[in-house]
Amino acid sequence: MGRNLHRARVIAFYALSALLTLFLTFELFAHFLLPTPVVTDWAHGHHVHSIAHAVLTAVLIAAVAVGLHPRTRSIAGLQALLLVNVLGLLVSVIAWQGFHNFAFPVFNFTAYGVIALIIAALHPERGRLFARGHIDPRLLVMAAVAFLPLIAYAAGEVSKQLSNAAPAHAVVGHFALMAALAVALAGLAALAALRTDGWRLPLWSAGLAVAALGAASIALPSEASSFWLVGGVLAIAWGASFIWLGNRKVLAAIA
Repeated sequence: MGRNLHRARVIAFYALSALLTLFLTFELFAHFLLPTPVVTDWAHGHHVHSIAHAVLTAVLIAAVAVGLHPRTRSIAGLQALLLVNVLGLLVSVIAWQGFHNFAFPVFNFTAYGVIALIIAALHPERGRLFARGHIDPRLLVMAAVAFLPLIAYAAGEVSKQLSNAAPAHAVVGHFALMAALAVALAGLAALAALRTDGWRLPLWSAGLAVAALGAASIALPSEASSFWLVGGVLAIAWGASFIWLGNRKVLAAIA
């Protein structure tokens, strides 16, 4: 009986993880192809927001997909999945002043969060969810360097959402999304610094995501929620440095 329950739990884990991966992949591409604001409302410039949405979706895809194969499955992937959804939901609820407006991105983080909890309950290594890692002081310093600007940026985006600063963006929850993503990336950087099993996933996720937002800000400095030119350059520099620092031994061995 116990063996059958274990087998059923493992099958359910793989099935749910695969379905969520496929759905998120569909969302990643559909967001640019379906009649969303980025396609239909060019005048207000939703491109930075759209890129941020894609970045968030890509981070979630990576966190779920690593669990689909025993060789890549690690507790850091599950930790990243839960962390992004918990922080994203918390910030989104603050930006929307509660659950009364069950719209984007509150709805998304709620739905994905519930699925993430189910995946966590089914995960073959769920017992190690709170396992301690080996903290890397250098990565921790880098995470701290990014923490203050990301939190300050998130606070500004929440303020825009609350004040309905730009209705074309606020009404569809774009400022709430940007704030949630900023806080989630700060959390991922900290998770990478803790170096739990599979820590390079949050390392690359945080580094590439921040760098991608920096590149979008350089390309579109006048759009809402852009880091602007200087901020974009600093974001790319931080993302590249964070990834290099975490992989310096591997790169040194190759060189």
